[in-house]
Amino acid sequence: TPVAPTLPTMDKLIGINAFIDDPLDKMQVAGFVREYHNWNWDEGDLWNWGSIQTGYTPGTNKFNPSYAGGGWNFDSYYTGLKNAGITVSPAIQGSVGWLTAQSDDKPISAGEDSLAPASYSEHADHLFQYAARYGGTAVADSKLKLASGQPRSTGLNLLTYYENGNENDKWWAGRTPYFNPYEYSAMTSADYDGHQGAMGNTYGVKNADPNAKLVMSGLADPNLEYIRAMKFWADWNRAGSVPFDAINIHHYSSNGTNQTDGTIGISPEDDDLKGLLKKFVDYRNQYMQGKEVWITEFGYDTNAASIQRAPAIGPNSGEEVQAQWLVRSYLAAAAAGVDKAAMYMLRDVDGADAGRFASSGLTGSPDTNWAPKISWYYVYTLKNRLSGMRYSGEVASGNTNVRIYKFKSATGSGGAYAVWAPTSNNTTVNNYQLTLTGSPTSATKVAMASGDTDGVPSAIAITSGKVTVNVSERPQFVLVNDIQ
Repeated sequence: TPVAPTLPTMDKLIGINAFIDDPLDKMQVAGFVREYHNWNWDEGDLWNWGSIQTGYTPGTNKFNPSYAGGGWNFDSYYTGLKNAGITVSPAIQGSVGWLTAQSDDKPISAGEDSLAPASYSEHADHLFQYAARYGGTAVADSKLKLASGQPRSTGLNLLTYYENGNENDKWWAGRTPYFNPYEYSAMTSADYDGHQGAMGNTYGVKNADPNAKLVMSGLADPNLEYIRAMKFWADWNRAGSVPFDAINIHHYSSNGTNQTDGTIGISPEDDDLKGLLKKFVDYRNQYMQGKEVWITEFGYDTNAASIQRAPAIGPNSGEEVQAQWLVRSYLAAAAAGVDKAAMYMLRDVDGADAGRFASSGLTGSPDTNWAPKISWYYVYTLKNRLSGMRYSGEVASGNTNVRIYKFKSATGSGGAYAVWAPTSNNTTVNNYQLTLTGSPTSATKVAMASGDTDGVPSAIAITSGKVTVNVSERPQFVLVNDIQ
């Protein structure tokens, strides 16, 4: 029997991809940060330095300072995000130079069986060390593997989630980096709990912190059959215990069929993003109850020559359309029942670069001092105005050019309606009569605006249980003090 879990509030659902050197004030646009984090930052970077540093012992970790970035302080980074109320999940990707020839290779020694969990002992050891430091449970000092000069910290209670890779189904990279579902299941079983303890008690996040949650490496190809194959592997090799806590996929809405053959971005409605995500949510509700469903990469470029661009539509620039479509993508994720949605990514790589994903940021590149785009303000307004509210269903609009989603406060009687035209041709519907549920006595319309992180509010009259709004492809919000 399918069981649907309690949906997250929007401030917890709205996420971004980011890096340690992104400024905190810009990351506060979201309530969730997926942090790109290379394993070799913590355990030596052979590929960048040409040789392992003098005195380095493979398997020992440096988090504060790290090996990379001139000595990044991850203790401080995670502390700052937690104090700001932002949930963080590091996507711990790649391999290390003392183990494999290339950073994208499977993290196993030469000659080891890629289908055996024990082959991934070095990787599972690192995941244990990560959770031992940043999880909520202190482990014995004798279990810590730290480089000399590192603070011998454990149980810092800064992280709950850990993602064990990034797009490990990378079919384009060749057979050595690519994980088929059974290979990835084997590594994930090691990273989760040391393959149910068979590898020992110092492997996997659960052995360091029982409350830790392991997130699947985001799938570049959001293929439900990959998840089904992992479930089959778990049924056969773990007596049904699935070795991860969150299903995780990536998907970019475009006119192509995969990550390589599109020529332009399309709206989340034209792509049926909600329907795609709902397939995974429905599968979870029936076969993996208690797990979460995440989408941790989606988005649009703003460079007009990119094949993943948000195009200009009518009087709306590409940057305006990117902003509208990102907000509509978050709304689609909420309606599908997703737990977390992280767009790609906070900052541009290079806004002048026409390459795919180079200009997909909510802000400009560091060279622009993270100058906010229109989308940064729109997403921030979405988070601020729907903070503490959960998706509560779609309202029949009576007009195919008007879409209405309802959100209810998790703690009070109030809520909000998100209203927009789900089209891509500059459709407008003037003087639309929005029927309110419940017994509201006040209503406020909020229009998203560049330069404003809360939007522009204006009181609107309630007449016979209805308010009048002009609808466009830019979502707007109607806040009410009572909703059912």
